[in-house]
Amino acid sequence: MTPSASGVKADLVVIGASQVVTCDPKSGDGPLGVIEKGALAAFEGSVAWVGREADLHAEVERTDDAHEVDAGGGAVIPGLVEPHTHLVFAGDRSAEFAARLRGEHYAAGGVRRTVAATRAASNDDLRTLARERLDRFLAHGVTTVESKSGYGLTPEHERRLLEVAATVDHPVEVVRTFMGAHVVPGEYADDKDGYVRLVAEGMIPSLGNLAEFCDVWCDEGAFTPEQCRKILRAARAEGLGVKVHGEQLSRSGGAAVAAEFGAISAEHLEHATTEDAEALARSRTVAVLIPGASMMTGAPFAPARMLIERGVRVALSTDLNPGTSYSENLQLVVALACAFLKMTPEEALLGVTRHAAAAVAREGRVGSLAPGGRADLVVLEAPTYVDLAYHYGVNLARIVLTGTGKRRSDPLS
Repeated sequence: MTPSASGVKADLVVIGASQVVTCDPKSGDGPLGVIEKGALAAFEGSVAWVGREADLHAEVERTDDAHEVDAGGGAVIPGLVEPHTHLVFAGDRSAEFAARLRGEHYAAGGVRRTVAATRAASNDDLRTLARERLDRFLAHGVTTVESKSGYGLTPEHERRLLEVAATVDHPVEVVRTFMGAHVVPGEYADDKDGYVRLVAEGMIPSLGNLAEFCDVWCDEGAFTPEQCRKILRAARAEGLGVKVHGEQLSRSGGAAVAAEFGAISAEHLEHATTEDAEALARSRTVAVLIPGASMMTGAPFAPARMLIERGVRVALSTDLNPGTSYSENLQLVVALACAFLKMTPEEALLGVTRHAAAAVAREGRVGSLAPGGRADLVVLEAPTYVDLAYHYGVNLARIVLTGTGKRRSDPLS
């Protein structure tokens, strides 16, 4: 080993960076904790040290088999965190997309087409599809992905989707969210309250450890605030964290429900008001905004500036799904947030790192490069994080490392 004064051990070091963007203000300069000419050391999958490269030799003790990564003048940022996807599904809704371009409006009922295709798919097919999507996320620098169920809508099929998400062998961490309250399935079309009872009394108590969170869609064509409250109360009783899709298609009351329950996140929020923002700020609920879905459906963009100015932390997501936002490129969402949500590059990067980690209850573990956190990081093919918004539409992830030790260095382009 190379001796050091501090005794910090490292089996991985990253050198040659133009800047290390820690997304931890305690570790560097400004809100992003930037260290110019920085370096990073990790040990057994966790960040052990960050600082100036000039101090690395004196402060870090490398193991005999330590691996060295040369950033080649690129910026180093945390592995990106994707806080809202519908990862496990089968089928295609390109015809629906084309119909919207001819003037038809998006409605919640389109979900049922994906439900039918997903129910018909085998577990192996669903697992293969999910793995391919995770490959694309990882190639674009995403190392943590939330996966919602919601394309099964029966006790058997909802469990199956969560089991598939739990058994995908992949270096990306998959966070599982139960979303039986996505839409009402066709077999309950005339008995929505009966389906709500099934979700609350027949699905949630049987989940065991298959899900960490429960999400509900509170919106026109989906579920009412009172129906969502019943489901969220059942989720709370089983120890699940709660999330709410709300204010997507209309002013639905979903944001108010999220604030009432102290939800970890409120998602979409295209029709949120100042009253909603103030309630979410008080409840410390993270807003997960999805500009790609607005772009693809022609819907309004969420009022990011209003939310931020009232103290709401804003995360960003692709909302990977086959109906409204079919993309695994979270880097592109950074650019969209800057262009259409009027977020700064710093706010947008926090939206796919530290704030996104908070939206899946992993702040401090992922989404930042501070000692003790997981050593998930991306070396950019660019000298500054600003290029994520400025050089848009291309994949800037040159090297992606995860704390599992698995590596991806052949990004899609």
